[in-house]
Amino acid sequence: MPSTPQQLPSVHPLRGPNKLKLGVFAQNMRGGAAITTAEGTLDGVWAEQPHIAQAADRAGFEFLLPVSRWRSLGGPSDFAGNVLEVFTWAAAVAAITNQIGVLATAHVPIFHPLLAAKQGATVDQIGNGRFGINVVVGWNAAEFDMFGIGQLPHHARYEVGAEWVEIVRRLWQQERVDFVGKYFTVRDGVLNPKPVSKPAPVLVNAGQSDTGMRFAAQHMDFTFQNHPDLSVLERSVAKVKLMAREEFDRDIDVISYGYVVCADTEKEARDYVRYYVDERGDFEAAQNMINQMLAGDSRSISHDYAMKMQRELIAGWGGSPLVGTPEQIVDQLARMSEIGVSAVALTWVNYADGIDQFIEQVVPLLKSAGLRDG
Repeated sequence: MPSTPQQLPSVHPLRGPNKLKLGVFAQNMRGGAAITTAEGTLDGVWAEQPHIAQAADRAGFEFLLPVSRWRSLGGPSDFAGNVLEVFTWAAAVAAITNQIGVLATAHVPIFHPLLAAKQGATVDQIGNGRFGINVVVGWNAAEFDMFGIGQLPHHARYEVGAEWVEIVRRLWQQERVDFVGKYFTVRDGVLNPKPVSKPAPVLVNAGQSDTGMRFAAQHMDFTFQNHPDLSVLERSVAKVKLMAREEFDRDIDVISYGYVVCADTEKEARDYVRYYVDERGDFEAAQNMINQMLAGDSRSISHDYAMKMQRELIAGWGGSPLVGTPEQIVDQLARMSEIGVSAVALTWVNYADGIDQFIEQVVPLLKSAGLRDG
């Protein structure tokens, strides 16, 4: 039976007490974060969603983060061929969960800020104060072409994003909004009902270029940073935190993500990674993603790194490898926490089986390690 949201959380779940928050990433999309033809991958349809969302909710996870994509990346796996629209998905998920934070991913060039603010306030009402938006200023030229939208220069995208964020937050908190900027105009803007969240739903951004980091450091509640090499991730985390503190006199928390392959032995786990990546990996779709990244001038990755990252994309969309026994996975998550990551979004090849196993075998060890409440 659908769950009914309970009492209003005193803080958004992402601001809760656990030292290391947990979430689920990309569950609304065919393939999730594994670009492979291996058995058990997501099909990207609604029937798969309740089990994943409610399992995470019952286990005390803090957030669910969907992906907003508009067309397939092709290849034998038809990766991203099915994607549930994020605000609709968030509303449905908020209605069947009790305490977990539910985010939507909004592409700034596609979602007018008045529309996004209205949709977000509605989802926040449904979830009784658990909503947030992952703000994406734009990078995918092939998808935006579907809408007849051209790409602005990289720096200008963040100028648009700054106006967008200001309008959304003001609509959530003020009775009437007038705004005349370089990119948006709002005349006598009203939005009711307001979000339940106070002061407003949380905002997240994943910019990893210098411009993107500065945008997040100034405007966001959380930034999303990732890299399969923890030493590189550590530098990014330190950089964006320092930028927020020194340039804007504020703190920002960092979310990252990782792909989980848990087994009784490290060899079993690594053998499975080799199977679904090297034997069953969809290298065509992965290359199509790399081509989109480079064509879109995202600047989140360098050209040289993009050409080396095909295997990492197949394994888990470039996330941190959480591979091995339950104890080894806890050690890897502890290391991510030590370098300043406050929340990790998890992915699997088979999400339904994977989250059940993680909750049973890994979460108790995270509690014993002091990363989660008992």
